[in-house]
Amino acid sequence: MAAVADVASATSVEECAATIQRRANALFPGLLPQLKLGTGPDGPQGAVFPLTARGRTIGHLQTANPIPTRRRRQRATLAAFAEHAALALDNLFTLAEHDARARRDPLTGLLNHREFHDALDAQLQRASAATPPLHLSLVIFDLDRFKAVNDLGGHAAGDRTLRATAGAVAAACRTTDSAFRIGGDEFALILPRADRDAAARIARRAADAIERVAHRDGVSFGITTFPEDGTTRDALLYAADGAMYTNKGRTTEARTAADPGPHSRLAVAARLAVKLAPLDEPDAVAHAAVDELHSAFGFFLAVIQRLDPDGILRVVAAAGPLAAHEDFLAYEQPIQEGVNGRVARTGQPAVIADTTTDPDYLRRDPRSDPGSELSLPILVDGRIWGILNLEQLATHAFGDDDLLLADAVVAQVGAALHRCALTQELETSFATTLGVLADVLETKDAYTADHADMVADLALQTGRDLGLTDAELRPLRYCALLHDIGKIGVRSDLLIKPGRLTSEEFEEIKEHSAIGAALLQRIPLLTGVAPLVRAVHERYDGAGYPDGLQGDAIPLPARIVAVCDALHAMTSDRPYRAAQPVDAALSELRRCAGTQFDPAVVS
Repeated sequence: MAAVADVASATSVEECAATIQRRANALFPGLLPQLKLGTGPDGPQGAVFPLTARGRTIGHLQTANPIPTRRRRQRATLAAFAEHAALALDNLFTLAEHDARARRDPLTGLLNHREFHDALDAQLQRASAATPPLHLSLVIFDLDRFKAVNDLGGHAAGDRTLRATAGAVAAACRTTDSAFRIGGDEFALILPRADRDAAARIARRAADAIERVAHRDGVSFGITTFPEDGTTRDALLYAADGAMYTNKGRTTEARTAADPGPHSRLAVAARLAVKLAPLDEPDAVAHAAVDELHSAFGFFLAVIQRLDPDGILRVVAAAGPLAAHEDFLAYEQPIQEGVNGRVARTGQPAVIADTTTDPDYLRRDPRSDPGSELSLPILVDGRIWGILNLEQLATHAFGDDDLLLADAVVAQVGAALHRCALTQELETSFATTLGVLADVLETKDAYTADHADMVADLALQTGRDLGLTDAELRPLRYCALLHDIGKIGVRSDLLIKPGRLTSEEFEEIKEHSAIGAALLQRIPLLTGVAPLVRAVHERYDGAGYPDGLQGDAIPLPARIVAVCDALHAMTSDRPYRAAQPVDAALSELRRCAGTQFDPAVVS
């Protein structure tokens, strides 16, 4: 059982494979099992155990010597070990795939907006630390009149142009350079150790290639160089954005490098990227996006609607005067109606210069109806997730620049939502790993595994009643499911002993809190749960174990699980006593409130 836990705690495919090999050799020394990944059995062989999880075969365990027929138990044990090893490997392969996908723009394959900011920060730190400081150049590209490509050829033509542009930009790079797609039709190059002249040559080479193979209307670009043009990320981004606008023949407000101003498209996108990076809930992503847009531009309405499976667009987040109306957040719109419905059906953005002239616009109130509207689809993994809608009271309030900004924002929001979905997939995969641990525990004490599920249900209900958020309920659930996992390290005969435990046996049982915490501490996704599991058997009055914590010093999830654990234990049959009636168990909880248990949780 310790071998299975050791394999499940690995944090990389390489570490997991090495642990499987080491543990297999230790458990079955006479068979000399060898781990093979991605290939079929080869050479002289004994028994072969495929490493198969979720329908895909990762590799196999192959013994050097045959397993005698009489050793059925040894064969079954090795087969079970291979099954758990396969699941652990598959989880790590899935994690690596998700991490790679989260770093790349799905359309072009270039590194995405989030990676751009991380890479720029890292390169700036490296250039600044050198003596004297190293040159570092940044080039921002923006396709000229790209909107016409989508208008005339549709989004399929636009996608072909963007992919070809990405290829041209990447081909212009030196081996030390990095290429990124940072918005709808915006690309970037980070050029370490390149002064302005070198950056200009690389940028010109990329621009010529874009015009030749991707976009005949050409491309505008802006170049900025550290340390001449600025020493901070924001200063360099603003300088590059300003230079690009100058190349397009546009003028911008005079701003200092230290204060780029809220209306720079790149500055807004940069701030939004920072805000979206740590978020893992779709609602939080939507709120961050509309709040940033409204804060920067003062829209009459900035709203994100989600397209639900029943074909209804529902408001997820909104900002602006119109959003302040009490019933706005409850607004629902069938996909067959309105400008937003049209955008959600077709996947085509809509720029409405005058809402009175658009037949699809849904009139609400002449006193508050906007004069102009901008609506774009939000794509997640190639599918329409919802829409971003921006409204202003004035007519003709939105131009090409606004469309480009909104396009960049929906790309960022779509990427963040995709990351949320991948995180959810990872958590689902992770839950399977928890199931493996529960299976291991069930082989020692079937009551404990079922008990954990029941305690988790009770804990979640209690946590919701106490007002915990979804983010706070997640570690609570894991704590409840795994609070007895340390019993893996306790002798089975103690767990099922029908009589009372001796004081020495009880001291051994008490070790399971520390054993469980130490086990979970080795699993990266569970390091935050480890101290919760360790504290489940602490008492509110400080007389518990293993650390003698008291009152609020005991983490709230541990206090919740302690009460739910006791309630379910008292109302379940055990080898040493019969179950108590629920009323009697509740009376016992109330009697111990303030001593053993947190009174707020008991109530």
